[in-house]
Amino acid sequence: MTMVTTRSDTADASRSPASPADRGSRDADTADVVGSGPHDAPRAGLRGARTWRPTPRLLWGLTAVLLLAALAVTATLGRAVWQQQRAADNGAAALAAGRQIAVNFVTMNASSFDADTKRVLDESTGAFQKEYASTLAQLKPVVTANKTVSTVERAEASLVSSDDDSAKVIVGVVAPTSNASTPAAEKKTYRLRLDLVKVGDAWKVSTLDFVS
Repeated sequence: MTMVTTRSDTADASRSPASPADRGSRDADTADVVGSGPHDAPRAGLRGARTWRPTPRLLWGLTAVLLLAALAVTATLGRAVWQQQRAADNGAAALAAGRQIAVNFVTMNASSFDADTKRVLDESTGAFQKEYASTLAQLKPVVTANKTVSTVERAEASLVSSDDDSAKVIVGVVAPTSNASTPAAEKKTYRLRLDLVKVGDAWKVSTLDFVS
């Protein structure tokens, strides 16, 4: 009996299950294809990325900018400190001058009248200087005849305000005073308000008033 192989039997043979070895080979090929796909693309890109590094020229430029900024801040702060110190020194000088002028104004001695009043004239200016000078001709005979002596026991000064060219000072003075009719000195208290102006490097009084 002769067996005839039909076409369908051949097709079935070709569609027979593959061996484990064949399946493993195909799976490996598939893995190679999948592994080379888009999922690995970003990873490859990260491995190839370059890290940015500043150039020496850029670093020098940034250093120069920071240095200039630091110098500007230091200069501004330094100027502010200098201005504050200058204002404090200016006020202190005005206060000391006002106190001394008040002491010289109250100090009077019949035996040294000219020297005493000259000090006041030298420390004054403007309207006060003219007014004070105009009274000396009438004041001298009175002081001399009465043998008046006025000294200063204590003087306390307070700065009201000041700027570069002007200042206001209040001075309280305790002045023991004697004369021919009152040999025992009596303590007199005066409170003076002085307006000062800067003349050159010196503070001078332009207005002097007695205040209560």
